[in-house]
Amino acid sequence: MDRAIDYLCKRKISVPIFFLVSVIVSLLMLPRVSINYDLAEYLPEDSNTKQAIAILEENFGYPGTAEVMVEDISIAEAQKLKERLAEIDGVKSVIWLDDLADPAKPLQTIPEEIRDGYYKNNTALFQVQFDEFDYSQKTSQAIIKIRELVGEDAAISGPAENSRHMKEILAGEISKILLIVVPLCLVILMLASSSWIEPLLYIGIIGVSIVINMGTNIIFKSVSFITYSMASVLQLAMAMDYALFLMHRYLEERDSGKGVQSAIVIAVRKSLSSIAASALTTIAGFLALIVMNYQIGKDIGLVLAKGILISFLTVIILMPVIIVLLNRVIDKTRHRNFSPSFNKIGQHVLKFRIVIVVLALIMVVPAFLAQRSNEFLFGDSSATSAEGKAAEQSQRISETFGVNNAVLLLVPSGYPAAEKALAEELKSQGYIKDVQGLVTLADPSIPREYLPKSVRDNFDSGGYSRFIINLRVQGENDQSFAAVDQIKNTAEKHYPGQWLTAGSITSIADIRSTVNEDIFSVNLYSILAVAMIILLTLRSVSLPIILVAVIELSTWINMSIPYFAGEKLAFIGYLVVSSLQLGATIDYAILLANRYMEFRKDLLPKEAAQAAIKAAGSSIVISALILSSAGLSFGFISEIDEIKAIGMLIGRGAAISGLLVLTLLPALLIMLDKVVMKTSLK
Repeated sequence: MDRAIDYLCKRKISVPIFFLVSVIVSLLMLPRVSINYDLAEYLPEDSNTKQAIAILEENFGYPGTAEVMVEDISIAEAQKLKERLAEIDGVKSVIWLDDLADPAKPLQTIPEEIRDGYYKNNTALFQVQFDEFDYSQKTSQAIIKIRELVGEDAAISGPAENSRHMKEILAGEISKILLIVVPLCLVILMLASSSWIEPLLYIGIIGVSIVINMGTNIIFKSVSFITYSMASVLQLAMAMDYALFLMHRYLEERDSGKGVQSAIVIAVRKSLSSIAASALTTIAGFLALIVMNYQIGKDIGLVLAKGILISFLTVIILMPVIIVLLNRVIDKTRHRNFSPSFNKIGQHVLKFRIVIVVLALIMVVPAFLAQRSNEFLFGDSSATSAEGKAAEQSQRISETFGVNNAVLLLVPSGYPAAEKALAEELKSQGYIKDVQGLVTLADPSIPREYLPKSVRDNFDSGGYSRFIINLRVQGENDQSFAAVDQIKNTAEKHYPGQWLTAGSITSIADIRSTVNEDIFSVNLYSILAVAMIILLTLRSVSLPIILVAVIELSTWINMSIPYFAGEKLAFIGYLVVSSLQLGATIDYAILLANRYMEFRKDLLPKEAAQAAIKAAGSSIVISALILSSAGLSFGFISEIDEIKAIGMLIGRGAAISGLLVLTLLPALLIMLDKVVMKTSLK
């Protein structure tokens, strides 16, 4: 090991050049990384919605849709506007009143259920279909051109507009958050540094690893918008410890009289096991997400695990060389350490250790039950902002024309009588606003080959008949899920085992049924993997149980807060942060336990615990502050509810974990000292 580090440190030109080239190549690849905004894409291949989307794309296409509402417009003006909308590049078709009735007739003669769906109180509502899917760049450009045509006073809503709005938010949100997080990190790092240049060195080293990680995401088919928006900041916050550990060891060796080269070699050797253990536990937490049936876990887990691995390698390979190159600058900018002493804090913790343990025991059961009783959001409604202009426009359309929440139903074609019976039964159900299909638009007795090709192709592919079912309800609620169940039960009655559904709410229903199976497997895998790493690192049977128990309690407390606050929790956030909090903050527990075992060789349990708090307290607080600041920045700044929720959970979870590690863990180590000593290798 010493020879390898010595060899790298002597390559003062080649190592930095290698990383510089890697950064340049990664920056060139970054614009080619595909970002996915469709949460349904991560459903299992055998899910009903995923199969339906595949058949729709093959037989009918699965175009993006949007609603455009224009006020103070006459019938004649609306017809002209419809023609201009249809001419926009990227727009496939525009459906309005004149497609279902003759607008030249007096409005009173047009059936109310048709008229009021498209024209009401001098306000027109156009149903727009696009050439490509909701999340494509071409569709987003078409939305922008529609806005230019109809003006700022018009309201645009629907999946395609939600996608465009999300892209617009993400474009500026990441840089905005980084502009806040990076200065915050610099201020926090000043407390842990002994040189004015240290914080800049830490940010620079981890920044290199972040760029490489983001660029190498090109190896994936796509990266979810959730992963893309959060990965860089989380990597910065979680990997900063590695640079801190190495630098502190180096400065200790320099202060003991070692030369630059020998100091860095010894520092890498002594800190490698701690850094590797921290990286491995974090990677294990992320890789636990791969076992999810809902594959967004795999997306998040692989990207962040790759980022932590790259950060580890960058710190171990590049940072020693940079320290050697900048050793004179580091020495000249040395200053006293600003971090507070944790000696008195340790004394108070030990004094009230019984109270701390009793309080923890009291919280275990309610925290566990509360976090399991949370109400969850599963789909797109948890990933789009509930406030702002986009939500306001959607509300305006709903207030004027009611809710339009479309579900697509596919059944085998060629059975007009069965289709008519199905359509009639669906229409009679309370949650359903209307049903569109060939049998509702034309007399079923008319041979289908006599119908206009444009109409026929929209509803009959030769193999499948398509129904467009508009619901009276929307959002993630009991009424919406009951409506989906009604549709599925009715379809099963008429076409046993031969039907498929697609749509926003059916996708959410499938996501809900899929991820409910993931809770146990993800938590079990992450706990076992992290515990095994602790077992191998600390060579103790009891310490993995104690350390994991402390972090799990902090996770339960974190996840129980939304329940007691009466808030719904994004399920993806719940599952991701459960693994992330364990993998990222177990480092705090490992560090304190490691120092306790070191001091325990020469001291009694109480003295060893106090010395461990004093020695590790500053590092734990600094790490928790950085991760908490990064998470809370997302929580307060992001306009996307899914990311906001994950950010708040991360920020709060890091703070709770840090607090319990500095209070509950020392108390448990003292109380269980005999067990720990008997079950640990000396």
